[in-house]
Amino acid sequence: MDEKSIHIIEESIKLFAKKGFSSTSVQEIADECGISKGAFYLHFKSKDALLLEVFNHFYQRMQRRIDEVQSDELDARTKFTEQLRITFQEIADHREFIIMQVREQAIPFNDHIDEFLKHMRFNTYLFYKRQLLSIYGKAIDSAVWEVSLILQGIFKGFIDLIIIEDAKLDFEEISKVILRRADYIVEGFKNTGDQPVITEEFMNGIIPHDYYAKELEDMILALDEAKHKADGDLQVTLTVLLDEIQKNQPRPAMIKGMLSNLEEHAEHQGLAGQIRTYYQL
Repeated sequence: MDEKSIHIIEESIKLFAKKGFSSTSVQEIADECGISKGAFYLHFKSKDALLLEVFNHFYQRMQRRIDEVQSDELDARTKFTEQLRITFQEIADHREFIIMQVREQAIPFNDHIDEFLKHMRFNTYLFYKRQLLSIYGKAIDSAVWEVSLILQGIFKGFIDLIIIEDAKLDFEEISKVILRRADYIVEGFKNTGDQPVITEEFMNGIIPHDYYAKELEDMILALDEAKHKADGDLQVTLTVLLDEIQKNQPRPAMIKGMLSNLEEHAEHQGLAGQIRTYYQL
């Protein structure tokens, strides 16, 4: 996206938060940006189209920051809490804009908005799943989806306090709190033998197959990166596993055997857990 379009988006966010989406005209946006109304339409087909790009801009900015943390040399627990903190901060920074959306119910119902919201929702499901597997590994295999949904509910509870009540919370602390709550929930499943209601099979009926294809792509990239850093028997294990999961018809027995080897290395237990859950091994 060009700099002028980004400038229009950023200025429109301020106007929408101040005046509301419905009450803000294209002419006012153009005036605020120092451009003509005609120039506005060179960048955006309509005000509704602009609103969709506002959502995209906000979401992609937050996603970039989260991805930057993912590439840092941090342990899985620290990555997750930092990513939660960033999400809390980004939402709080745009509180007035979000309140405007809620009060006005300003989101126009159309296929583009609907697709965007689905994309964001499915990405959130998979984000929690991946991070929990990275932290707990095989121990959370069967319950990962249920634990992730419970944590999303806790997260939303804090968000409601921040957005609706304007609560002043320590984002770093509540992010750590959420992970501690996850510890208790995971331990509960381990100690009681309780079976989750939300299973992999259930979620397969919710999330389209192409989103799982993206999950496989991420695992392949992670294996390839680990392979180039490893040596000896570990490198052989990673190479065989990587070759196997890229086949048209991967052999579950071969994958399972390589995962058993991989799980002997503590730093790769999370990745092994992701692969086990993906193939339901």
